[in-house]
Amino acid sequence: MIKEKQKILQQYLKWGWLAFIVITVVFTLLTIQLQHQQPQLVRQLLIEIKQMLPPSRNNIQLFGAILLNNEKVALMILLLALIPIPGIYWLTFLATSSSVGLVLGLTVKNGSWFLAVKAFVLGILPHGIIEMSALLIAVALAAQLNQQWRRFLFSKKHTHNNTSLKSILLQYVILVVPLIAIAAVIESFITPLLMKWGGF
Repeated sequence: MIKEKQKILQQYLKWGWLAFIVITVVFTLLTIQLQHQQPQLVRQLLIEIKQMLPPSRNNIQLFGAILLNNEKVALMILLLALIPIPGIYWLTFLATSSSVGLVLGLTVKNGSWFLAVKAFVLGILPHGIIEMSALLIAVALAAQLNQQWRRFLFSKKHTHNNTSLKSILLQYVILVVPLIAIAAVIESFITPLLMKWGGF
């Protein structure tokens, strides 16, 4: 049973990372194209993204703000699983991936492809590997929760598996919560140093 769950998580991580790369590249290219056709729209999207980001304060306050924001994002994925529609819990992950593409697209337009790759490697990748993996694990757990919830709502037998629900929540607490905390530490304390070193 444990090996089966590990296999499910590995599949979600593998295909989720592939989806992240594809979505990021597509939205990077779309942003570059949109800046030619609808520059005002792109500027408005950037303002909205900036408003969602925690304000730059000292590193400890920044850590607290990032941690709270990202834990909310992961929890939202799990809560979306309670809507009895398969796959809807992917929306938060897709929005996060597309916002990365938007930022990279703006960097390409205002600088160069080299600058965008440099910004991605120094500013996103160090914490992003852990953060996006945590969100993908949350998606995998949400898929299991959604499946059980739909079975409970629409099955004639109405069997409810408390053990499996506890297992999902336990995995969320043991895997997702600490991974997001580690990513927040890197984003708050290490990423600013890397960006400064990179000349941003």
